[in-house]
Amino acid sequence: MPDRRPTPTDRRATSPDRRAALRRDAHTATHWTRVLLAQPRLLLAVKTALAAALAYWIAPQVPGVAADYPYYAPLGAVIAMYPTIKSSLRQGFQVLVGVIVGIALATAVFSLQDGQPGVLAVALVVGVGVLVAGIRWLGAGRDWVLTAGLFVLLLGGANAEAYSLGYIVQIGVGVVVGVVVNLVLVPPLYASRAEERLLRVKDSLADRADEVAGVFETPWPLEDDEWERRVGVLPSTLRRVRDTVAYADESRRMNPRWLLRRRDLGQEYADLATYERVSFHLQDVAEVSGILGRRIGRQIGMPDDLAPDVAHAVHGVATVIRRHGAEDVDAFTDARRRVADLWDAVDRHRHRDRPTTDTSGGVSIAVSLGRIIAALDPDDTTAPRPEDDAAEEARTADDDGTGGQVGGTDSTGPVDDDSAPRDTAPHDTVQDGDADPAR
Repeated sequence: MPDRRPTPTDRRATSPDRRAALRRDAHTATHWTRVLLAQPRLLLAVKTALAAALAYWIAPQVPGVAADYPYYAPLGAVIAMYPTIKSSLRQGFQVLVGVIVGIALATAVFSLQDGQPGVLAVALVVGVGVLVAGIRWLGAGRDWVLTAGLFVLLLGGANAEAYSLGYIVQIGVGVVVGVVVNLVLVPPLYASRAEERLLRVKDSLADRADEVAGVFETPWPLEDDEWERRVGVLPSTLRRVRDTVAYADESRRMNPRWLLRRRDLGQEYADLATYERVSFHLQDVAEVSGILGRRIGRQIGMPDDLAPDVAHAVHGVATVIRRHGAEDVDAFTDARRRVADLWDAVDRHRHRDRPTTDTSGGVSIAVSLGRIIAALDPDDTTAPRPEDDAAEEARTADDDGTGGQVGGTDSTGPVDDDSAPRDTAPHDTVQDGDADPAR
């Protein structure tokens, strides 16, 4: 039966099918690449396995006596396989230096004795090796000084020189293979992970602020301390986030993928520093809130009817934290007004016949809230401040006709007005036998 050559019509019919098959293959490859990138540990496992296999395949091809020790090549590949290229190069180099130092130490001990190494030789290698391993610049190589020294001393035997050479060469082969595989096969970038961590820590800070505000919306004394524990873990959370940002910064070093999306992590570092300052002041607010809510302090107090103003202000600051980065002018303006209202409420409770400690809790919280807002907007560029006090008083005076004196207060500050209502409730600094009022 004669062969039938494909006609132009056949070629036109099969060409779209071939293109569709290529698109499916490309889609499949892209899908699995994304899966690997989304699972850093899986990606690292695949790359390490491939590097070890390649190193073990190349090792017997090495010329000279080093070919007799191929099992050290995959070990070198594993040693050099780190999630970032910079780490791979650094760790690989440091391990090689540590191996060379260990081999030199074992060789020196060999030269001081005859025959097989004895107990004293082992003790000398270990003792000196521990001392040498304390040199910081050896880095990861410090752990290999003793390993290499003992291997050469106890396993090298009569062929110590050949063994040492094979050890160094094959470890070097593995390190080179590991670095090359890490460089060529999807070198990871962790910038997106740093961004996600920063978003989560921002939400966590805002949630903790809302929980602190809730302290002033519940009856006292408090019994639940879970909110304090969650605020207390913020520093350790931020340390982990800082490590993540630093790791993302390192992942872009020497990474060819970074050439496609050049962007430094300056904004991430700036946001992290901001959240660290916010956390510091929020912890101070939480500490004062815990003292007040449990009524355990005599040096920090707050009138009961000041609590709603505190809760209102803290909720406003929580909103600013949550919307940081969105350039929400209204949120900043509202938060500043709430803190200003808190200061006004504190001033209303300051009477000359009451101790300063009566309002010290509100003062401390108001100061910390102001610092949180300043940390989030240090240059006051994202939102204007509310109207200044003088303009506000002038406007209010025009409205009520008091001529600049409102509620017993003139432009120079509060005055002693016997007609003003006074807080006659017991101080929040609990005395023996005082009842615990609940709102």
